[in-house]
Amino acid sequence: MNRTTPIVQLMRFSIILLICFILLPSHVFAVGEFAANYAVQYAVSPAGVTIVTQNITLTNKISNLYPQKYVITIDSTRINNILAYDKGGMIKPTITRKDNKTEINLTFNQKVAGIGKSLEFSLRYEDLDIAQKNGSIWEINIPGIENDPDVESYYVSLNVSPTFGNNAYTSPLPSFEGKWTKEQMLNGGISAAYGDVQSFDMDLTYHVDNSSITQKQHEIALPPDTEYQKILIRSLDPKPKTVVRDADGNWLAQYDVLPAQKIDIHAQITALIYLTPEVRVPVIPFEAKDYTKPLQYWEAADPKIMQLAAQFKTPRDIYTFVSKTLAYNYTRINDTPIRKGAVESLENPRDALCMEFTDLFIAIARAAGIPAREVIGYAFTNNARLRPLSLIADVLHAWPEYYDTQKNIWVPIDPTWANTTGGMNYFDKLDFNHITFAVLGKSSTYPYPAGFYKKTGKITKDIFVQFSQAVPVIPEGHVAASYRFPTTVSSGITAHGSVIVQNTSEVTVPKTEISIHTTPVDIALTKSFDFVPPYSSLDIPISIPIRGFFLTGQGEITTVINGQTVRSTYDIVPLFQRFIFPIILMLIALLSAILLIFQNQLIWKRLRR
Repeated sequence: MNRTTPIVQLMRFSIILLICFILLPSHVFAVGEFAANYAVQYAVSPAGVTIVTQNITLTNKISNLYPQKYVITIDSTRINNILAYDKGGMIKPTITRKDNKTEINLTFNQKVAGIGKSLEFSLRYEDLDIAQKNGSIWEINIPGIENDPDVESYYVSLNVSPTFGNNAYTSPLPSFEGKWTKEQMLNGGISAAYGDVQSFDMDLTYHVDNSSITQKQHEIALPPDTEYQKILIRSLDPKPKTVVRDADGNWLAQYDVLPAQKIDIHAQITALIYLTPEVRVPVIPFEAKDYTKPLQYWEAADPKIMQLAAQFKTPRDIYTFVSKTLAYNYTRINDTPIRKGAVESLENPRDALCMEFTDLFIAIARAAGIPAREVIGYAFTNNARLRPLSLIADVLHAWPEYYDTQKNIWVPIDPTWANTTGGMNYFDKLDFNHITFAVLGKSSTYPYPAGFYKKTGKITKDIFVQFSQAVPVIPEGHVAASYRFPTTVSSGITAHGSVIVQNTSEVTVPKTEISIHTTPVDIALTKSFDFVPPYSSLDIPISIPIRGFFLTGQGEITTVINGQTVRSTYDIVPLFQRFIFPIILMLIALLSAILLIFQNQLIWKRLRR
């Protein structure tokens, strides 16, 4: 997040010395020669143009020293309308743009010398990179600073157009009369977002093939509903046999694939992303031991990991340790990455990608007895340096979740982006840009997210994500009932069948209440299902014993599903009636065969005579 590098040039007697006054990376001037105080204002217009005004005071601490020049380097070329002045009037800046940076060089009009004397000047410019509208959300990111002992104070204020809408979050909150302080700016700067919900349209392709000589069932992971995202499946071609929800909440679409068959499955999906838990997703009951045990890449039983778990015992402590210990290796993005796991990431801490940040957090958390798991998905970024994506297969991203036992919810965090943004807070909130494709908890390697179902030996682009033109209105989900039951049953036996419940809508049905009643045999059955995914099918077996061998008439099955009634009838016939005609036919056939044999024997006897 650190984007500016100021440099001040000073005058000592008549000799010009180049003295570096650097707020961010480093400095070479003698500490204590002067003090700097900053008041920086960010004013964001309705169009997103940010006017940055820096009011700076340099105070001499040595009598024979005065500042002559000021140089600031901004990590952007989208800097316009630069103005500067001191008490001597306007300062004409010298501007250099190179390597995606803008350098602004100011030569002061005044020469203020003497111990305790101060030079006040102002720099104003327009920055087009501070505020960005991504889809339906305005995001603001103000760069932080690095520690410099000569900066006595650094205050930041922010004014945003009311047309941006509701403030979703501001992190951190201002602490002093609506201003941020130097101490806050040292921890990654300021991030804010305005809006209520983000919407993405996705086109996903899954390549499935069966190279065996027998039919096999394959399943693909569709982006599921979570507490932070709502999924609308606009189309899925071909349609699956069913969709099941696994223990981690994944939506697994199941397909029967014939021998040597290849299927390209295309999904068009809209995802609504929320900052806080907005979707009522019941947590599937789980055993804590299943999410604290060691697995491949999550070596929670390793002595090094256990030692760290004894030191860092809370999710926040583990997150801070991981984000500050590992360093992101941007060069690995260009290669097909090999997943290292938690232990190896500690051995090579400066060679990490999002996988290593995630695996290390999960391993330490599990060793500390904190249930933790992994999310793989898509994360929108407009700055690959600050918020990189590292899974080369269709540019995916990984981040961990831990289970909050007080709130009874899985909480997503992102230690990778906390590291690459210089300390932005991705612990207390995530953002509107993370889309879950698959969740790994019971297993550290399965299921595979979209983008991992490739054609054999081919690299294909299978994920396309863009902001929706408008946030869609999510329709209500609905389920339908049908029957798999004989149309005719025999008295004296038990008839078997089932009621098929299908989600025929594009979204999840959060609650399904089913009541089944049969006549003339009085059987009552009730079922309740939470969170029925789109395209899913539930099979409810029913058995109806028809007592009495001579009972005739008609029976009925009545199913009430979420208030709607579906009926099916069946005929009841006596057991002997169902079999009398087949028996008669068999007797006729038998007699015909006997007569035919007898006739043939007579003919044979006559021929022998």
